[in-house]
Amino acid sequence: MALLIRNSFLLAKAETTYGTLGSSIAATDAVKIVSMEVNPITGERVQRNVIKGFLGADRQPLTNEHVAVTITFEWGGSGVAATSPRFSPLLLASGMNLTSSAEITGTAQAGGANTITLASGASAVTDVYVGYPIIITSGNGQDHAGVITAYNGSTKVATVVPSTATFVPGASSEYKIPALSLYQPISSFGNGSSCTLVAVKDQNVHRIEGFRGSPALNAPLNGYGTFTITGVGRYVTPTAKSTESYTYGDQAEPVPVTPRHTKALRFQSFGPCSEGFTFDWGLSTTFRSLIGCTTEALITDRPNPNGTLTIENPSVATKNFFTAAADNTGASDGPFLVQQGTTETQSTIFYAPKCAISGDLSFSDTDGVDMMQIPFTALPTSGNDETRLIFY
Repeated sequence: MALLIRNSFLLAKAETTYGTLGSSIAATDAVKIVSMEVNPITGERVQRNVIKGFLGADRQPLTNEHVAVTITFEWGGSGVAATSPRFSPLLLASGMNLTSSAEITGTAQAGGANTITLASGASAVTDVYVGYPIIITSGNGQDHAGVITAYNGSTKVATVVPSTATFVPGASSEYKIPALSLYQPISSFGNGSSCTLVAVKDQNVHRIEGFRGSPALNAPLNGYGTFTITGVGRYVTPTAKSTESYTYGDQAEPVPVTPRHTKALRFQSFGPCSEGFTFDWGLSTTFRSLIGCTTEALITDRPNPNGTLTIENPSVATKNFFTAAADNTGASDGPFLVQQGTTETQSTIFYAPKCAISGDLSFSDTDGVDMMQIPFTALPTSGNDETRLIFY
């Protein structure tokens, strides 16, 4: 009987300790995917090269057995307030941690174009709200919304890039920062930093324990944004499908990358006309199998989180990216920001606070318009903060 690709599905669950689940994986752990490539068994073959008096091959035993997996799923929110998306275990197994934040409400002390002074009880930690969405719920600027790009913990003043046409609150405007899930990179990988996958390919079941990988984000204009996670995990002998099933939830229908749905895009403080972007966290992953030690998928480095942004080539009088590309001092470094989606519970913000142009600017032709491709690297500001990925 032929096995059909469209009859595949994926279950994913975060592990409590490496290679071990706290409870059984279930149908409610199903993740909606675009594609799933599973190399069920890979490793290293031992070459013998025995001289035995005649020509011919020798057996090549397999060592360091493990599974290699590439999973692609759509970029979108959970659809449920204060709930992380169903694919969260894949992000946690890809060098990120999760911080959940409850909804914050307050009354502004002051406001103006692209700025708001939060309530006196707001956090005293500078930049704690950077990358967070903010919405004016009543008063001056009602329904105005944006993304916070700077926050002074002493003065409570937040600088905002609008995701609506304008963002102009005033004194006594009421606001909220929605409940959200924040994912940021980590450098130490303990409990909760791996996951178990059950990849059902029609009638065959591949279980991958201790999975860890590296994520990449692709956001093309007029297409759906997708995450692709490529990684490795422990080999478990495949079995025939028996009781495995799926129940989808906490994964809202995404919206395509379009001017209607994609807002607040800024690169180094410039708001370009864009054809989309890519970003790769660039983790180094390997599978280790040593005598006397636990076989384990390891994340060993994050050497070059990088992306490419495609924009209309601006006049140098408007924005001189050539000067920024030639700057070796860091003075031209700046944030990259984009919000995907405009509806609460279904929206995402990608924010990288410090980006440097890290390659040659290149050019292409779209509809007779000169387009520029900007390669960039996301740099840390104080450690493990190169990116903020926010679902709300």
